[in-house]
Amino acid sequence: MYVGENSSMSFTMIHSWNTQTAVRPRTNVMLKKGARYVNNYIVLDPVGTVQTFPTAYLDGEGATCSFNTMCIAHGNSNIDTGGCAVMNAPNTGAEILSRNITYGGKMIARGRLEGNAPGAKAHLECKSIILKDGGSTQAIPELIATCADVDMTHEAAVGKIAQDQIEYLMSRGLTEDQAVSMIVRGFLVGGIKGLPSNLQKEIDAAIDKASAGN
Repeated sequence: MYVGENSSMSFTMIHSWNTQTAVRPRTNVMLKKGARYVNNYIVLDPVGTVQTFPTAYLDGEGATCSFNTMCIAHGNSNIDTGGCAVMNAPNTGAEILSRNITYGGKMIARGRLEGNAPGAKAHLECKSIILKDGGSTQAIPELIATCADVDMTHEAAVGKIAQDQIEYLMSRGLTEDQAVSMIVRGFLVGGIKGLPSNLQKEIDAAIDKASAGN
């Protein structure tokens, strides 16, 4: 993809496959001066394997990009997702955010930020929750800098839903399953914002289904 000077592009993939499908999307993006690119990748239904690592090259001054990923790894699913931003021009910016849940499948979240020009600023955040034994989750954040005047940060967290959160919601009248469903929904919804209303409705329905453990 090519994003010209002072232009913007938003690219969203919502994948719904089956347990026998292997998915290998490949995306490369070139951004010119003042360009803006947003990449959203969502897979909430069972799938065989997914492997994707879109890469954006910020070659124009002031260009920015954002990668947002929301995934659920059901039993026997093998999902390997991520994103890479290469900041080659001054005052560029990037953000990579992922929200992932495993219901017994394998989940890998990758992120790479490369700062090669002065004034580059970027943040990488990977958060994963394990809801069922038998699966695995792995966060692989990478920060690479070849210039002194860059500001790049990362945050990665892997764990379970806190029991005190469940107990608090149960004290308000919810069952344990309802409490877990509400927490899962809140966790996933925080991953991607600003989508068109028709896409948001589709995602909300998929999240409700996934939050119920279906």
